[in-house]
Amino acid sequence: MWVGTLILAIGLSGCDAVETPIQAYRSVIGINKNDPDPETAPYTPNLHTAEIGPSPNLASVPPPPLLSSTGAERQKLADSLAGQRSSTEAKDAGGTPGTASSGPVPPPPPIPPSIAAPEMAALPPPTQKPATPVEPARKMDEPPLPMPSETTMQTPQVANVPGVEPSHAAPGQGRPSGMPQPESSSLPPAAVQSGNPQPAPAQATLPEPKVSPQVAALPPPKLPPKPTVVASLDPPVGSAALATDERSRLDQVVAQYRENPRTVRVVAYAAPGVGSAEQLNAFRAALDRAQLIAKELTDAGVPASKIQTEAAPSGATDPHGRIEVQLLQ
Repeated sequence: MWVGTLILAIGLSGCDAVETPIQAYRSVIGINKNDPDPETAPYTPNLHTAEIGPSPNLASVPPPPLLSSTGAERQKLADSLAGQRSSTEAKDAGGTPGTASSGPVPPPPPIPPSIAAPEMAALPPPTQKPATPVEPARKMDEPPLPMPSETTMQTPQVANVPGVEPSHAAPGQGRPSGMPQPESSSLPPAAVQSGNPQPAPAQATLPEPKVSPQVAALPPPKLPPKPTVVASLDPPVGSAALATDERSRLDQVVAQYRENPRTVRVVAYAAPGVGSAEQLNAFRAALDRAQLIAKELTDAGVPASKIQTEAAPSGATDPHGRIEVQLLQ
């Protein structure tokens, strides 16, 4: 099968002089479908020119440059190189110890016995420790040395095995020592009396405050109004209407207001709550009940500007759900 395809590709290449055998083979098997369009692809003329042009000769070498020097210049260069070599050899031969070109540092000379300390002279000469022989490195394919079949390590022995400490006899019961008696004072009686605590001074009495004439001329301060409960209502929680007896109580409140117009306060007591959100909801419900009573009073003839509504926490004497109507004196 592939032989026939190759023959067909060669035949196509003979028909079209521009198309190469590789291009013909790629077009036959269909792998050139993703090739760019030669009419719209960029740099197509440049690639075509490079394909039909001659290949560069990589073995070509440019001619070497022509350098001309006189005999005096060559002699001067040789003398310079010889001088540098002589100075380098002299530096290596008698250079400063410790530098890279001075070679190994010789050992220090021995100290003469005449200037050495007696203690140092009595010491034996230092002995050099023999170097530990280094085992040759094992080759890669060489097996390791055989280990001994038994070890020479010994199990350590514990001298004192930890355990329960022996009991000790309880110490004997002690006796408290007697309190030493204080010695008699040899100071005079006046000095001894001065050391005793003195009685507290008498409490000072402040004079009666005097009011200035300017303050006395001012009118007395106005005290806050004193509330008087004129009706207590217990409507069902969540009800939007009042019972008949409760409406009659509100009629009595309206009658008292007409006799003496004053501020009417409606206080609704809220139920206790567990959390802050529940307590807030209880106060909102209580305020809604107070607004309901205020609307009934407004419909009965009490001006809305004279009515105050508020919600208060319930207590032992004021259970939750109760509504009080107060007249401020």
